[in-house]
Amino acid sequence: MSDNNELVLKPISELLDKSFYIPAYQRGYRWTERQVTELLNDIKEFQQQAEEGPREAFYCLQPIVVKKHNDSWELVDGQQRLTTIFIILTCLKEVATLLGLGSYKLSYETRENSAAFLENINTERSNENIDFFHISQAKEAIVKWFAKQEPTYKVKFLQTLLNSDEMGKNVKIIWYEIGQSENATAVFTRLNVGKIPLVNAELVKALFLKSSNFSKSHDAKHLHQLSIAKEWDAIEKCLQDDAFWYFISNKPNKTNRIELVLNLASKDLCSEGIQRGDPLKTFLQFNQLLMDSSKSVVTEWLKIKQCFMTLEEWYNDRALFHLIGYLVTQDISIDALFLLHKQSSSKLAFKKALIHKIFTPLFSPLSLDNLSLESIAEALMQLNYGRDNQKIKKLLILFNVASLLANPKTNTRFQFERFKAEDWDIEHIRSVASEMPNSKDKQKVWLRNIVEYISDEHAFEPDERPDSYIEDAQKIKESASALLESRLFDSVLFENIFQKVIELYDPHSHEEVDNSIGNLTLLDSYTNRSYQNAVFPIKRFRIIALDKQATFVPLCTKNVFLKYYSKQVDKMLFWESKDSQDHQQAIAEMVYGFLGGKGVYR
Repeated sequence: MSDNNELVLKPISELLDKSFYIPAYQRGYRWTERQVTELLNDIKEFQQQAEEGPREAFYCLQPIVVKKHNDSWELVDGQQRLTTIFIILTCLKEVATLLGLGSYKLSYETRENSAAFLENINTERSNENIDFFHISQAKEAIVKWFAKQEPTYKVKFLQTLLNSDEMGKNVKIIWYEIGQSENATAVFTRLNVGKIPLVNAELVKALFLKSSNFSKSHDAKHLHQLSIAKEWDAIEKCLQDDAFWYFISNKPNKTNRIELVLNLASKDLCSEGIQRGDPLKTFLQFNQLLMDSSKSVVTEWLKIKQCFMTLEEWYNDRALFHLIGYLVTQDISIDALFLLHKQSSSKLAFKKALIHKIFTPLFSPLSLDNLSLESIAEALMQLNYGRDNQKIKKLLILFNVASLLANPKTNTRFQFERFKAEDWDIEHIRSVASEMPNSKDKQKVWLRNIVEYISDEHAFEPDERPDSYIEDAQKIKESASALLESRLFDSVLFENIFQKVIELYDPHSHEEVDNSIGNLTLLDSYTNRSYQNAVFPIKRFRIIALDKQATFVPLCTKNVFLKYYSKQVDKMLFWESKDSQDHQQAIAEMVYGFLGGKGVYR
């Protein structure tokens, strides 16, 4: 008996002479009619597609985890799948007998009656216990499904289910045998709390650590296994760093992040015989690869490691980090970027290719070779909030990336992980005054923000206040506080306070609504929700507070509210049309410089 975990693909036909023992820690059979029907439909779909396909084609079921138990196999995981196949074979017993085929055996540490019931399923006894009920439901679903098929289809289905590898076009299962030193109960517990789900990552890892895949002496095998295991863990640890992960992905995966690297490494591998869209395709490709005795596990592992090292190199190169990180935010896959990298003759050529990939969706049909500041500025002038939101968001993200890259004296990086986790999106810098909060809950939040702002002694800019400013602000605060404390919320009184706030803090609200990119910036979802329709000084107050706490704020968002882009800084509490124009010009200049390579090729 092996003390190592072993992994292999087995056709269902190779299970027919085996006995499986289901221990007490397993729950009973619980598959629903929908799950049973989906399995039948999947096998039928495979059978139909495989008719014109290669003999090597197979349909792969999810893994079963087993451990040798006397003369049988302890079924650690996969009971539901194996029991369902057993019920299918029971329903097709007459056809199987004609073909000279039988079935494997199932026994239970407890629930002894379940084994006998499975051998002869009597649906009239379905109410005796919960196991009988679900087994009966599964049988009825199978009978009903076959009743809808052609009369002779049972033979064709059974052949597909039980064909040997010599016959081909069959159903296989991933057989994962754990070593004798493994604690089966502990393995079951880990699997079922999701800590080591048997997905591509775990299966490929088991494959690369499989003893029989090494042709060296015992000591050499052990050293290679230790080396791969250590390097695997180091890669997983690096990918668990959110700064690294969200640079290459938009998905909030908490586990099995190494699958991204494995998928990259498997792109050029043969997939003949593997079902298109199979969730375990990556594992099946590596399994197929390593079945070739001429292939070296150590060499193939090195290729996987090299994929990761390429990602690591990109992460450590400040320009590539920002270029690739930006493109990933635009849903450009790492697969596509790897292909672009392969096609590039040098790192400089790769960077130029990335810039082209950034430029095209933003400024087509303009030509990057003949670009001018005027053409960029003109393109920005055509954008309008409500119509071009996606493009505006792309440009504002690019504005931040370009601003960071333009300064060679800083190592500051855009925090893609915080940007994605906090869901930053575009919002007006000076809110549209006519958009008064329309529900009582939002009106109350709006008032609380006003009270908080006026109550903060550092919120005002004393050099620009008229003499009556503090007095007017205090009156607003008192009215807002009184309304918030009143038993009945008076919407008419709220509207009156709202108008007074607008008059004091947004005297230009009568101007036409500014939906240009110059009046837009990136704000986090919390600020958007809680400060929606807030006047400029309150949004400014919020952003400064976040920055003081060292909370992530995109560089250009902070700069906007500190009015760094405004050429005439005389009214810090107000955002006027000239501020919007200056901001838009700053975007044009920065993006133009970026597309010309400023900061990128260093």
